[in-house]
Amino acid sequence: MNPKVGIISQARMTSTRLPGKILMEIGGNPLIKYHTDRLKLSNYPLFIATTFNASDNLVVDFAKKENVFFSRGSEENVLSRFYECAKGNSLDIIVRVTSDCPLIDGFLIRDSINEYLKIADYNLYLSNCLERTFPR
Repeated sequence: MNPKVGIISQARMTSTRLPGKILMEIGGNPLIKYHTDRLKLSNYPLFIATTFNASDNLVVDFAKKENVFFSRGSEENVLSRFYECAKGNSLDIIVRVTSDCPLIDGFLIRDSINEYLKIADYNLYLSNCLERTFPR
């Protein structure tokens, strides 16, 4: 079996602490560009799961400009956004990330996916949150 793997990044403009942060410019680029560029280093398909809110049309515009797949869903139900994105793109395995992490390591994600794929039981959960071994 060759499972279809994809990285899904949740992204929206309506952050409660700092609205619009993912498109704020740092060094001439929006924050999310650093995020997506680094994730592309994994060589796995990247998807942005955003909302139907009109304010997130800017996120969709960014995704289109950067040739990143995207899907839209509920703002309140983040899990359904991931589920619909995975289902709509026939993903068997997903890597869940948040779009406000500009220093995410695409190579570490690639290596983690490759190790995970060596395991015969794909019902397992690989995480850095159960016992932190890497910085956030």
